[in-house]
Amino acid sequence: MKKIRASVPAKVILFGEHFVVYGKQALAAAINRRLVVEASSGERSGYHVKIANIPTFGMEMDLVTGEEKARPYKDYDAAANAIAYVRESIRYLEEKYGIGGEGVEIEITSEIPLSAGLGSSAATCVATIAALKEYFGVNGDLDGIREDANRVEHRVQGAASPIDTAISTYGGYVLVEEGEVKRLHLAELNLIVGCIGSIPLSMATKEFSEMGLKTKKIVEQVKERKEVFKGIYDAIFDVSDEITAQAVTAIEENDFVKLGALMNINHGLLDAIGVVPRRLSELVKLSQELGALGAKVTGAGGLDEMGGVGSVVVLPGESGERLKGAMEIAGALVMDVKTGGEGLMMF
Repeated sequence: MKKIRASVPAKVILFGEHFVVYGKQALAAAINRRLVVEASSGERSGYHVKIANIPTFGMEMDLVTGEEKARPYKDYDAAANAIAYVRESIRYLEEKYGIGGEGVEIEITSEIPLSAGLGSSAATCVATIAALKEYFGVNGDLDGIREDANRVEHRVQGAASPIDTAISTYGGYVLVEEGEVKRLHLAELNLIVGCIGSIPLSMATKEFSEMGLKTKKIVEQVKERKEVFKGIYDAIFDVSDEITAQAVTAIEENDFVKLGALMNINHGLLDAIGVVPRRLSELVKLSQELGALGAKVTGAGGLDEMGGVGSVVVLPGESGERLKGAMEIAGALVMDVKTGGEGLMMF
């Protein structure tokens, strides 16, 4: 049986999320949590997708022309939106490369929580595209895979920075500015990531089904506010650019006190543009009060009406164990992570 596997890392954006969509600098790093897509020959025509063990989530769906059935999860709409990135990756590859015409089983296993700002959507796009291109014999280098994945993210979200797909593809560190991706060689950092991933039991089915497209909604809201307060937002975005530039220098010089201070300032800017829900704000404040060198929201942020789900990244200093315990008590899924891991691996 033909079988192809693609493994990609999760990511944290250390500086510049949201601002990078408008041409400003952003710094991101791969972390040692991974997602694997396996493509293998199947007996049924079309595509059968199984998402096996993403934290707190599982689903199975047939993707067949004219007939898409989810089973046995909450409802069709929820499942369809949850795998929007898989569906769009397949459609994109069919349109661009003419692949398809036979039965394919796609199984996704992941250590990356969904809707947590850790790059689950980009990882899904990169790994799905890499696995299917290899499965169907489509020649492609890393740059081509990254570009294809970024186009898929843009289709689904409406606007997408290249930073997430770059990290999923290349690993290590990347700096993005004006859409250009630059790979950096920086020292490994030991960080703590705290994820708020619980969904309120009172959340309606329609709201639940929108969780998979949380990033799109947040990006749209930032764009709307920027249009109303253009001068103010332009100034905030310029400050973010300077923070990212100084942060790269701080890492190069092993100046972790300065790096932490810059993280705190960057968090304040994200709060100012309205992407920090209460639960994530409380995690950041808790970390800062307990002695973290720096703490901030990472990735898209979150929305209170969607349960405030998302993640914070913390530079712990010497208070790591105390911080982790306090964050767990506050309801977070807490992970020790290291930056700078391997990018796309095929096997």
